[in-house]
Amino acid sequence: MVTKSFSRRKFLLGTSAMAAGGVLAACAAPTPTPAPVAAQPVEQPTEQPAAAEQPAAEKKTVRLWVAWGNMNQAFQDEVWYKLPEYEEICGDIVIEYKGNTGDAPVTTALAAGDPPEAASNISYAQLAIKDCFLDCAPLVASSKYVKESDFLQPIWDFCKFWSFKGLLGIPAFESFLDYGLNYNTEMVTKAGLDPNTPPTTYSETYAWHEALTVKDDAGNLKQFGLDPYDAMGGDPDGMQVATGGVLWWDPATGKHNFVNDAYEEYFASTKKFFDLMGPDQIAGLRQGEGMGGWGGSYNAEVQAMIIEGYWHPGETTVQAPEVAKKNAATWAPVIDSAKGKKVQEAGGHTFAIFKNSKLPQDAFRLAEFFVQDSALDILFKQVGWIVGKKSYLAKIDTNAYPGLKWYFDNADKADVNISLRRSPLHGFVWGQLPEVRELMYRGELTPAQACEEMQKRADTEWKNQGLPEA
Repeated sequence: MVTKSFSRRKFLLGTSAMAAGGVLAACAAPTPTPAPVAAQPVEQPTEQPAAAEQPAAEKKTVRLWVAWGNMNQAFQDEVWYKLPEYEEICGDIVIEYKGNTGDAPVTTALAAGDPPEAASNISYAQLAIKDCFLDCAPLVASSKYVKESDFLQPIWDFCKFWSFKGLLGIPAFESFLDYGLNYNTEMVTKAGLDPNTPPTTYSETYAWHEALTVKDDAGNLKQFGLDPYDAMGGDPDGMQVATGGVLWWDPATGKHNFVNDAYEEYFASTKKFFDLMGPDQIAGLRQGEGMGGWGGSYNAEVQAMIIEGYWHPGETTVQAPEVAKKNAATWAPVIDSAKGKKVQEAGGHTFAIFKNSKLPQDAFRLAEFFVQDSALDILFKQVGWIVGKKSYLAKIDTNAYPGLKWYFDNADKADVNISLRRSPLHGFVWGQLPEVRELMYRGELTPAQACEEMQKRADTEWKNQGLPEA
């Protein structure tokens, strides 16, 4: 059984507020201004024992730290060592694995001069701009196991970042398509809606939200349609998808772009969902066990819709199999002025290698192993994750998890394609957005003022960190 207590979603929500300051301090001199929201507690890493089939002196120890807990069981069971491909590529390597980590342990190790060889589900962009990673391009060029042409181009390009020359690793663990609207067909049908005609705009989605939202006689929220800020809807990049592709940070100029009509419309559109639910009512519901953000309320069939990536069908099958049977997926909604646009973001995660670690080249061999089909099979079956390797995608049973087929059928049908999480301030912005959004939906800021506030905070942080202009 996969560990569920600390998924990558919980990590991202818990550490986004601290990402900018902690990550940057570990690699370079500029001292970032602390975010005005409180940093969330970081759980202690879960460390699994390294394999010891041979004497330790005969093997090399490669340290791998990941923020997810989803893979803990696979590493604890040491399933990788049993695969012929592992023996071929990494036969002299022992993995010292730590799950449930995050930016804080990594940045502490970097500051101490002893980082792990590799990490995943960390703030890549914030670290890339500080030159902490090994350029893996020369290793790829000489590899017989990994070629750029093996992967979908957006998935490969995710391993490149603004101002970093080369590749900071290769795609690994999960890296495919990041946006869609998943919904519970049973709840939708009971509300008198047609699950075969899903909404496409925020106005249409609000109509579903209205039909699906239920309160008791005391006004307590019992069920709702969509929290537009849950899961990938809460990621800053969710605004880019919702607005039909308006970027909040331009990698060509290094400038922020929060003050625009599209983002103002986005804030106004999403505010309506909270007006109906009631800010205090949704906050109270979220306090219940398992009702926190990123999917808990969907698994409990309290939330009927959720903005999520391809992993949602598989992860829900692992976590709540009876709920997963009712899952369907469609395009993430867009604001009314962008009606008709189909938007997708691609990317995910990489096997990122730190150049100042003890065995970076050996870590690359481990990365080569984790994109072999046998390793990808384990991740798909045990966790529900996919890496955008072309030959492997062609082998996947897209009906294995309800809703997954939609992502495959529509992978090439987007009108607008965006790369995921490009900005060096992505973590900082994600830490600020919840506060600004709440001020907005509680009426303390207008949608236009919310745009201006995000622009001010992002521009100020960029300047305080001394980040370069394009």
